[in-house]
Amino acid sequence: MVNGMKKKAVIIISLLLAVNLFMWICDFSLVAGRFEKPVFCLLVNGADDGGSGTYIGFGYSFEIKGNFMPEDEYPGVTSYAARILGLPVSEEVRD
Repeated sequence: MVNGMKKKAVIIISLLLAVNLFMWICDFSLVAGRFEKPVFCLLVNGADDGGSGTYIGFGYSFEIKGNFMPEDEYPGVTSYAARILGLPVSEEVRD
């Protein structure tokens, strides 16, 4: 009985980690690849420009600055800093 519960716990934890990895890959490809806002993160410290601020996901975060107002000539993320478990992973500034 205990062995079966351990197996179920391992499967559930593995699935949760896989889902979290999928969310991080999607968000990272949006932010780093296309300079767009992440989808699976919550904006916790936002500016009044409609998108700049700190985005928090489960175990990862992005610090984003950008042009998100309708009148901005080049809309989207202009710079970001990505972190996993609080450790810097990547940062870039759009040309």
